[in-house]
Formats: sequence, structure tokens, C-alpha cells
Amino acid sequence: MSLKRKIFTLTFFTATIPILIISVITFFIFSGEMKEVQSQKMDLISQNIEQSIQNKINSIGETIEHVADTYNEEHEGLTSLNFQINDKYRLKHMTYHMQNLAEEKKAIKFIAFGSSDKKMIFDNLAEDQNLPPNYDPTTRPWYRGALNSKGTYLSKVFIHAGTGNPIVTLSKKIELDGEIIGVLLAMIDLSYIGNEISKFKIENTGSFFIVDKNNKILVDGGDNKKNFDYISKMNLFSRDHFKIIKKTPMGKKLYHIKKIKDLDILLIGSVDEKDINNTILRLRFYIIGIVILTIVFILIVLSVLSKNFDSSLNQLSCVIDSISQGNYSKNIDKLTEVIDEKNELSFINSAIKKMNYEVIKRENNLKYISETDPLTGCYNRRAIIDLIEKEIEQSKNFNLNFSLIMFDLDKFKKINDTYGHLFGDTVLKDISKAISNNIKTTDIFGRYGGEEFLILLPNTKLREGIIIADRLRQTIEKMTWEYDTIITVSMGVIKNTPNDTLDLILGRVDNLLYRAKKNGRNRVEYQE
Repeated sequence: MSLKRKIFTLTFFTATIPILIISVITFFIFSGEMKEVQSQKMDLISQNIEQSIQNKINSIGETIEHVADTYNEEHEGLTSLNFQINDKYRLKHMTYHMQNLAEEKKAIKFIAFGSSDKKMIFDNLAEDQNLPPNYDPTTRPWYRGALNSKGTYLSKVFIHAGTGNPIVTLSKKIELDGEIIGVLLAMIDLSYIGNEISKFKIENTGSFFIVDKNNKILVDGGDNKKNFDYISKMNLFSRDHFKIIKKTPMGKKLYHIKKIKDLDILLIGSVDEKDINNTILRLRFYIIGIVILTIVFILIVLSVLSKNFDSSLNQLSCVIDSISQGNYSKNIDKLTEVIDEKNELSFINSAIKKMNYEVIKRENNLKYISETDPLTGCYNRRAIIDLIEKEIEQSKNFNLNFSLIMFDLDKFKKINDTYGHLFGDTVLKDISKAISNNIKTTDIFGRYGGEEFLILLPNTKLREGIIIADRLRQTIEKMTWEYDTIITVSMGVIKNTPNDTLDLILGRVDNLLYRAKKNGRNRVEYQE
């Protein structure tokens, strides 16, 4: 392998290997964090759904408590009566509240009352239950559960025989004077919760559904029948909370499984793994793209360096060939010059440092040239206008004060016509120098055009600006010139206002300068 190929192969791998290592490490770090964020997101959604279901059950439990209170004369409508209330009126009043509260709670299928004498009373929302003549509510699980419970009894989930919908019951015993009168029952249709669950989505393809111990989907927040088929034969009730990944003909699916203990059901979230990993895939795409662009850039740079290297070698070859033909003294010096000054391998660091120094130097020179008035050395018109605009914006954002002075040399055209433009240029330069020497380093001085100048005084109130302007006016008036000439200036001073724009503020200060000219020159006009 040639020396040239060795050098550039080493340079290429030295540049690209660290980039590849950093890219791979970055990808794995961020992809791990993104997976953790997605997992936490699914956990949070599951908790929100479980809390939504629990809140619904708690709300209906409060409804049962409220209806029970109406029987026990704790409702305001009964406690205000001043006569003995019989059982028939109690039942009638309670049935009225059963109807109203069932209509308010959309998840309640109906509210019923099973009496201790084996009778059933339904609200108007209940359809015909087709109960057998010998139906005994006191033998039902919801009745017995309520008798053994201190508060409201929540049943396990079961399928309603009439509608085929998943149902749970909340029941509460009613006592009067220590005697159990019966049990109040609320039938809750879990299919209503499906509307709530359907609002919770996982990325673009995922949704939640609820299954019971018989591996039957009770509530579906999407279209999850096929999704559940892939895991339906697993022992899903073995743990309270876990995640699994299952291979399917459509790709891998991620299942988030959480047990709702009170109802003995499972809340399952299903989503395509590729949907979860979309962000990670985009990250991988971007990193690969950056690496490829970097490698292409390195190859381009190496190609350019290779050409330069070949040029140096060709030059060196020509010198050596000339030496071989007998031209010694002249070409030996030239050979030494070529090796010392044009050997890229030996002096590449120095070349880079020099290039960097030259770029910075040129940028500073260009910046100075673009902002500086060539005659006076102060800011030029474009620069001073830009700085005033920035000061206006800053004063609005931070509620700051600033003052602006505009001044003009009095009868400057006559000076030019009388003593010539060279003298006029000297006057402009010397006055600019005097102004620069008599303002703070934080103040900004620029030439607006011709013999007009602007002085921006940041963080300066009007009264202070007036004092500064008058001091500068007196300084210029006291300056001595060739031909015993006296040079004076007229000045306008303003302060900023909340609604200022560049045009408004320049218009106001220009008007004041014009007023100073009109009122006799060599004076300062200002606006409170």
C-alpha cells in the first residue's frame, strides 16, 4: 500500500470511528429513555381509566346512600314534615328519588328495592325483568352481600341475562329503628364505560378493553377481538400488573395488563410495537442520515486534500528531476523550500490555526467596515438605526428608559462653500472625536447622514439627557478652528414612550432639531 493511501485510510477511520461510536451510544441511550417514557405513558393511561371507573362507582354509591337516606327521613323533603310517615309513603318517596337519580347517572341501568318480605320495586327506567312468581330477592348475592356489609356492597362483574351486557351491582341495606326493611340495589351497565375507555388511545393503533375471568371481552374501547385472541389462552390473572410482547402475523404487539381487584376484571391495553417505536425509528433514521452526511463530507475533504497532496508531490518530483539533470545549487534551495513550506503532513496543524486566525481577522474587519462611518469613525447610519430599533424593543420588554439626541452642525453648507470640503471633513472628524471622548462607553454615537448625528443614551431619563446634550453643545462651541471659525450645533432631545416605533421616535427628535434651528440655532430643544 502506498504512503498516500495509508495516510488517507488512517485519516478516514480516525475521523469516522469516533462518530460511529458516539452515534451508537447516543441512539441506545435515547432509545432506552424513550421506551421508558412510553411505558410510563401506558401506566398513566391505565391508572386514569381505573380511576375513572372507580369514580363512577363511587358516584353511584353516593347515589345509593342518598336514596337510602330518603327512606330514613334524612332527606330535607321529609324531615320538614310534622306528622308520622307510614311505610307506604316512605316507599313512594324513595321510588321518586330512585327514578330521578337513575336518570342523572347515565351508567345506572335501573335502581330497585328488594324488601324483607320478598317483594321487588323497580324505578321507571327498569324494563320488564320477567321475574318468576317465586322470585325471592333475599336469596340473591346482592341482597346477602348488602346484609353482611357495613356500607355499600359492590358485586363482581356478571353478564345480564336479558341484555347480554356486563353488569355490576351496588347494594345497601335499609334499616329503620334497628329493623332491616330491605336492600336498595343499583344495576350498573359497564358497557357505558366503553365510551369512556374509547377516549383513551395509545399512539395511532392502540386502545384498551376489559375482560373477565372467563376470558370474555366485557368492554371494548376499540376493535380488540383479534388482539385478545393472541393472548386469551394465557393465565392473565396470575399477576396484578405486567406487560408482555406477543408475535402476531401482523408483527409484534405490546400488551399492558392491569387487574382491577374490586371488580375482579382485567384492563388490557394493546398496541403495535412498531407504533410505540416510531419515535425511536425516526431517531435512528436521523442518526444514520447524520452519519452518512458526515462520512460524505469527510470523503470530500479527503479528496481535496488528496489533490493538494498530489500537487505537492508533482512539484517535488519536478524539483528532484531538475536536480537529477545537474541543476544542483538553485534546486536544492527550492527543494528545501518545498519540503519546509508545502508539506501538508508536517504542517497541517499550523495551517488550520493560521486559517482560523485569518477567518476571525477578516470577519472582524468586515464587521467594522459594515458598521463604521469611514470619515468620522463612529457608527454609520445603518448601524445606529439597528441599535436604536433594538433599544426600543428592549425598553418595551423590560420597561426601561432611554434618551435620544439628534444634532446638526449649524450653517455647515456655508462652511464648506467658504473654506472648502477638506476643512468641512476636518470639522466633522474633530467634532465626532470630541463627542466620543465626552460620552460614556455605554452610550452610542453614530452619523445619521451628512452633518446630522444621533446619540443614543441607554438607561437615561430625559432630564439627564438634556444636561448631556447641553454639555456637548458647549464643548463643541468652545472648540478652536482654523480661520478663527466658530462651529455650533443645534440639538433635539427626546425620551422614549411605550408606543414608540423607529419612525415615530426619529420623527419626534427631528422635529425638535428643526425647532432648535428655527429658534436661533446653537441651542437644545426637548420634549417633556
